[in-house]
Amino acid sequence: MFSFTYIPRRSNFRGIKQRVWQIAAVELSTVANIATALTVLTAVVFGVIETRRARKEREERAAFVAVQAILTPAWMESMSLVQAISEGTTPSQIEADPRLFKAAQSIACILESLGYAVFARMVPLKVVDELLGGTVRVAWRKLRGYVE
Repeated sequence: MFSFTYIPRRSNFRGIKQRVWQIAAVELSTVANIATALTVLTAVVFGVIETRRARKEREERAAFVAVQAILTPAWMESMSLVQAISEGTTPSQIEADPRLFKAAQSIACILESLGYAVFARMVPLKVVDELLGGTVRVAWRKLRGYVE
């Protein structure tokens, strides 16, 4: 009438308990490493998005400044005079008419300023082309003989 029951030894139970805590500690450090990696990745993605947004905002601001610089009464009057120049007008004919000469000089100065702004990368070439591409081409066609 002996009955044998299994009674675990205390030392064995402590070993299992320690292993469970070690596994839990490893899992916790793994979770912390993953959380750190996700945080860094999120920060990089946010930085890239903000950089793109800031670049786009800068281009829009530059376009606004370009429009403000051009849409002046002097620009409008000068451009209307230059557009009215007939094909084949000689440089001496342009210089003979004071209003036309002043208009040509005004257009040249404004476009020179915009050219420098593009060169210095203050205004993207794409923005200037979209805003003034047609007007600049007309001015060049009319004033080419005078400029060269």
